[in-house]
Amino acid sequence: MKLSAYLIIIFSIFFSQCSSVSNLVSEACMEASKFDQGLSYDFCVAHLFNWQPPSSNVEDYWVKSIQLLKSNGTNVLSFISKLLNDKRFDERTKDSLKGCFDSYKDTMSELDAAVVAFKAKDLDTAGIKVSESLDTPLICQRSFNDPKGRNLSPLTSQNNAYFKLNVIPLVLIQIFTKHS
Repeated sequence: MKLSAYLIIIFSIFFSQCSSVSNLVSEACMEASKFDQGLSYDFCVAHLFNWQPPSSNVEDYWVKSIQLLKSNGTNVLSFISKLLNDKRFDERTKDSLKGCFDSYKDTMSELDAAVVAFKAKDLDTAGIKVSESLDTPLICQRSFNDPKGRNLSPLTSQNNAYFKLNVIPLVLIQIFTKHS
């Protein structure tokens, strides 16, 4: 089972047992941070509680979280473009970078489709599109593994940040589904 499917199951279980939005966010962030040791509880909660939504409308908040994720993804694409022009990287690394570039580029289109689905109240499709984008940084990171199992990715911090930011719209869509 894909990691994104596990996250959806985890979020669904905890959202079905929580009563308030505050509790939902707290519980979801706690479980997400347990599931992925690289995702701190504080990071998750800070982005959900301290980030000022464009309005009190949860729908606007969700769209804004996708915009934040896309902005980060666009920055990753720009960084990859710079690395592709770097003469220090061998052909194997450049092939991995090209694969990552293509994956992130496709993901940006999928996030646009998620917003369209969300605005059309097709929350299942929106959730699936966002959860699929969780795979992009994971697959990208693995593409840099050498035959000895070492990971030589020049994108580790970018992949980690993108993965963490991806959790925000997943949590929000669950909150929206629970309270709509």
